[in-house]
Amino acid sequence: MNENLTAQLTEALSHFGIRGTIGEIFEGPLITDVQFQPTTGTKFSTIAGSIKDIARELGVSGIRVSPVVNSTYISFEIPRPKAQTIDFVPLLQSEEFVNAAGALPILVGVDMHGKPIIKDLAKMPHLLVAGTTGSGKSVGLNSFILAMMAKKQPEELKLILVDPKRIEFSMYNKQRYMLCPPVTDMSMAARWLEKLVDEMNARYAVFEQNMVRNIGEYHAKGKKMPYIVCVIDEFADLILSDKNVEKQVQLLAQKSRASGIHLIIATQRPSVDVITGVIKANLPTRLSYKVSSPTDSMTILNMAGAEDLLGRGDSLLLEENGTLTRTLGAYAPNEDIVSLLAPHRCELEDIDYSGIITGQQIQTQTQEYIAQQEKAKEDALNSGKSEGFWAKIKGYWNKLGKPMQRRIVSIGIAFVMALINNKSSKKSSLENATDAAVKSAKRSVKAQAKQAITKTILDSLNKK
Repeated sequence: MNENLTAQLTEALSHFGIRGTIGEIFEGPLITDVQFQPTTGTKFSTIAGSIKDIARELGVSGIRVSPVVNSTYISFEIPRPKAQTIDFVPLLQSEEFVNAAGALPILVGVDMHGKPIIKDLAKMPHLLVAGTTGSGKSVGLNSFILAMMAKKQPEELKLILVDPKRIEFSMYNKQRYMLCPPVTDMSMAARWLEKLVDEMNARYAVFEQNMVRNIGEYHAKGKKMPYIVCVIDEFADLILSDKNVEKQVQLLAQKSRASGIHLIIATQRPSVDVITGVIKANLPTRLSYKVSSPTDSMTILNMAGAEDLLGRGDSLLLEENGTLTRTLGAYAPNEDIVSLLAPHRCELEDIDYSGIITGQQIQTQTQEYIAQQEKAKEDALNSGKSEGFWAKIKGYWNKLGKPMQRRIVSIGIAFVMALINNKSSKKSSLENATDAAVKSAKRSVKAQAKQAITKTILDSLNKK
């Protein structure tokens, strides 16, 4: 198969005047990486500009071309006819991850050669994730969270999960790692970000008293303070619901690294009004799954290319040093997630807030949030009972279809207009009758007055 592929690639390149030799070939789980050395004087821009036509001649889509670092070769990443699925649990048990150093190691996935990619969130120090619906973004967030939980104990790591869709992080409820239940209300999410800013400032005050510069030096003195990771599944919904959120995120992105507070921000709409320049400047590490347009790719990666990814976990990782790596995310089914979370399940009142300086305030806000959620559920149930009749009427109306709905509306309008006209005609008849009565009364009064005057004159004449 490799021989056929290399022959087809060489022939397709020759059609555009591009000649050279084929080097090494690497079979990965998602693509076949073909190393090609062009002849001297061939411009990379010439090859990149012809890549769509080359893909058309090969009969495939999603070919990506990039220069090999510190080499004269060019890499052609050609999709395989059938992609492999990377299981999360074997990667979690791999020697590379078990021996991984770092404060907060996360499993990004595997590279195009199948080797695990493990990065330290504490060094990033935040991660910006983008991708369209179905690109693997939510699956990636779950793998990041589970990897951190696998390396840290509940007293060493606390999580705040913002889930506008209400379903992505619901299984993390009642976990010892959680500072609060998954936040589904946007106004409450803004309040939690404010609490994180308060916690950050309180930690820096403690560091100043202990004459240390960051959480690592604080731990080196034998004192305990957990890392806090805030994961936001849909940042666009959050920032558009409350403009103050952008300010809180900027403060955390700029200053929270040394305090042990880190952000993982995900969005399926990486537009400039959501991912502003200030936010991008403070989130240098970015992971882009498949996006819908080159403009979105430019926003998240400062370059095009993410629009040509294959989906299903295929992504580009832009590291803080500017290195771009193509990765394939690992898939964790719900059964594996539930089994990994089962040992850490607890009741909310059993969550340990030790090491959290503003723990009492956070605990109080958590209780208020739970009470608010229960009241909202009760109100929804009561509202459903009281509005059952109207809900049925609405259901019947929707079943009629638009033609019948238009007919009923037109009949209703005609009926109302008829009533109005009828009332107008009755009103006109009444007015006419009233006018006639008034005129008749006036004539009667005039006649009576005339008779009285005439009688008076006659009486006076008779007396004379």
